[in-house]
Amino acid sequence: MTEQLPSVKLLTLINVNQARPSKRKRPSARDWHAEAKKVARTEAAAAPAPLVEAVELGAELAAGAEEDDEEDAAVEALAKRDSYERHWAHDSQLVEGRSKEELEALKWKKAGKRVLPGLGEISELAVEGDASATAGDEEPTSIYNPKLLDKLKARTEGVTNAQQSLLRTLASYRDICYPKVEIAQHDDMRATIALHAMNHVLKTRARVLKNNDHLAKLAADPKSAALPRNTADQGFTRPKVLILLPFRNSALTWVNLLTTLSLADQVENKARFDSEFSLPEGAVDKLVESPNNYTKDHVETFKGNIDDSFRLGMKVTRKSIKLFSEFYSCDIIVASPLGLRTSIEKEKNDADFLSSIELLIVDQMDVMLMQNWDHVQFVMDRLNKLPEEAHGCDFSRVKPWYLDGKAAYLRQSVLLSAYETPETRSLFTRALTNVAGKVKAEPQYDGVLANVPSGIKQVFTRFGATDLYAEDDARFEHFTTKTIPMLLKSAVSSSQTIIFVPSYFDFVRLKRYLKKLDDFSFASISEYSSTPDVSRARGAFFAGRVSFLLITERFHFFRRYRIRGAKTFVFFAPPDHADYYPEILSFPFNLKAGGDGEPDVDESELSCQVLFSKFDLLRLERICGRDDARKMVGSGADATRFTFL
Repeated sequence: MTEQLPSVKLLTLINVNQARPSKRKRPSARDWHAEAKKVARTEAAAAPAPLVEAVELGAELAAGAEEDDEEDAAVEALAKRDSYERHWAHDSQLVEGRSKEELEALKWKKAGKRVLPGLGEISELAVEGDASATAGDEEPTSIYNPKLLDKLKARTEGVTNAQQSLLRTLASYRDICYPKVEIAQHDDMRATIALHAMNHVLKTRARVLKNNDHLAKLAADPKSAALPRNTADQGFTRPKVLILLPFRNSALTWVNLLTTLSLADQVENKARFDSEFSLPEGAVDKLVESPNNYTKDHVETFKGNIDDSFRLGMKVTRKSIKLFSEFYSCDIIVASPLGLRTSIEKEKNDADFLSSIELLIVDQMDVMLMQNWDHVQFVMDRLNKLPEEAHGCDFSRVKPWYLDGKAAYLRQSVLLSAYETPETRSLFTRALTNVAGKVKAEPQYDGVLANVPSGIKQVFTRFGATDLYAEDDARFEHFTTKTIPMLLKSAVSSSQTIIFVPSYFDFVRLKRYLKKLDDFSFASISEYSSTPDVSRARGAFFAGRVSFLLITERFHFFRRYRIRGAKTFVFFAPPDHADYYPEILSFPFNLKAGGDGEPDVDESELSCQVLFSKFDLLRLERICGRDDARKMVGSGADATRFTFL
């Protein structure tokens, strides 16, 4: 089918008309549907030949180009083996013949489990009743540019088993969730995914440029011997890859990987990028200068520029990459959730540049949970929506499934995190709708109790909570009516006690309650406390002027201070980050990370209380180990107190 035929223009108009958003449009929004109709009518009126003549001409051209036809057949046969072509074709069979309502009603089922070399056990999910949804892993050589693969091999002197497994899974264009990223493997995983992202952009741009050349030749000579071809190869807007990151230091790493694993000979605005995404000239990074004074994960997260509001567009051409391109003229967007949200709200909620994202990468979700997860949800809610304005779009080149609002059901998403939480699991199960299938790594936790100094008595107490929505109230009631009175009755736990509260909302609620109690002296510090306030609270607690100290998990995440003077530790809930548990119980020991020293107290004087419910299973698995955690929250477990030494 040639793109110049009026019949094709008519079909395009029908698709565009059907793609009109169901919600009421803003009064200030342009009616790009009407504009598309007007442009299409103008082009149809200027067509060089009537429909019948054009069809006859097409038949003559096809008959006179047998040699080219055989070549196209060979290309088509290769395309059928290419997962890129299968997934992103204008008539992708994954969504062809299904209405948007039918896609929304699809249900997921478990398709099995298997072990991938270097990555461990994974679970595969597929759409119910769709045998073609899980096509299996793709051989990397069939989809990736050999030059890009050579650059990946040269980067680490070879490709590891984990990278090979990840490449095969990425090449299948299924959604991937890997909630157990370790520091040692993070860079290799980033490099592998960066290669996949750059390869996707290059293949997309190559298809567009090839069709541009075809249309240009056809326009210059309508009677040329070019075979008819479908040129629907684009979305509404140009950006195809979105990478969400928490800090500028992560963006620096990702952009350097993307530029290294590309075919570009030149990177424009690189000096400006290095200046804005690195530390200021002359600044000293204490995490880099003295890494042994901090835990390794803290150094890796916070070294360099940790500004959390940024956005960057990358335009990819054949021989160069331009950084700081405008969103509507770039191919890759690298941004923080906060930076992207700020940009959208500043431009009167213009999020049309997210309408055609085909590859979403969310790295360090565990860090984003310590920032503001609402910003992530804000961005996710605006992906692959029908745009409000045209932004110069050529609707004759837009793939039909874009016009029908089905892009979200083909978008590939890659989620990386150090651990899994209910928020990240919800994102994977509800927000990812790629009908090609889903893959999720299954972490096997041994727990971190072995890292706790020996001799500390640890008591885990389970409270009853049958309803998830009432769990917060049940936890608060149990803590205020049972845990606090128990602490005050003991001569040991009535002083020198740290209360660790993971949620800031619970922290505020508990702090307000404790202020109303008589003779309950306490101080509190959170992620919002100023440095002088933190110093005063720590000093008062260490000197014994206050008996209790409330701290939040986010405070420990950002500051990583060692608080001295504690003998009793009370966890309002298990921490999300499992390593924080042994770290906090090690506060009484005068030890720096990796160093030696004398403890402040004897181990027998220390104790720990942890309050949990069955809804804390994910946290407990990381702390106590998978087997013990499941026994502790199991419906058949009669005991409510579990003691570890």
